[in-house]
Amino acid sequence: MATEDREDDWQLRDSELALMDAIKTILEIIMTAGIAKPSLIDKMLDQQTQKYMQKRMPNAVVVMGLIRKFVKDEQREEHRKQLRKILRESPAGSA
Repeated sequence: MATEDREDDWQLRDSELALMDAIKTILEIIMTAGIAKPSLIDKMLDQQTQKYMQKRMPNAVVVMGLIRKFVKDEQREEHRKQLRKILRESPAGSA
């Protein structure tokens, strides 16, 4: 029995979106804490993307592209810098 491509095959399921959001949250923590730089994470994601391309896994390539876009987002990087600064500062006042 031949498999026909459905029009909505490119859409992610709710569970896949939740996993992607969880991964993005973990990556955000890793980058904000300075554990790994966005450029290193992007390089690793690119290598995985290449493997997916070789295996002809277009949906996986799209997902990796979205995660890579998040990692490289300059506005997110600015937010991370601000958050790092806040976390390093001593609280003002007394409790």
